[in-house]
Amino acid sequence: TVPAVVPSGLLNGTTVRAFNEVWYRRAPQRARGTLQTISGFFHPLDFLADWNRLYGPRGFVQWQGVVPLAATEDLRWIVEALYESGRSSFLAVLKRCRSGNQGPLSFPMEGWTLALDLPVDRSGHLGDLLDRLDERVVAAGGRIYLAKDSRLRPELLPSMYPRLPDWMEVRRAIDPDRTLRSDLARRLGLDR
Repeated sequence: TVPAVVPSGLLNGTTVRAFNEVWYRRAPQRARGTLQTISGFFHPLDFLADWNRLYGPRGFVQWQGVVPLAATEDLRWIVEALYESGRSSFLAVLKRCRSGNQGPLSFPMEGWTLALDLPVDRSGHLGDLLDRLDERVVAAGGRIYLAKDSRLRPELLPSMYPRLPDWMEVRRAIDPDRTLRSDLARRLGLDR
């Protein structure tokens, strides 16, 4: 268990590089025919209770976007922008994503998805960086994962989710009095 009090700045470029090196070297060069538990595969950090405390009292922001398979230069731009910003992501996951449920607000699409956990700092520039990443995702024809979002600008949503009007129509039909609301819906205008 991570202690309740963790010094600010524990996660920095040096500690993240060291962790990444250890994590990389612990993986076998060839893994065939091995089985993992579902939780071990999908939630590797959960072996460490209260792992989120490692980010210190300011916490972290999760960001996840997906871009089409052909948008590899956009994906490269996103990774380079993160590197050039000097920010370290303790957890970064790159996966090939396949299209899934075709619901109006469905995130999966055929492409590359990148998920990042970024420490919040006092500079106030993290939002600026994430806005730039969001804009690049939109330009590439991708989208941001709303289940992890806490700061997307509402004007970008229709470009990411072209079936948004379909969702709004269903929402109005099943909840005309707007009883079901959330912070996400209020922030992104999904409760209109």
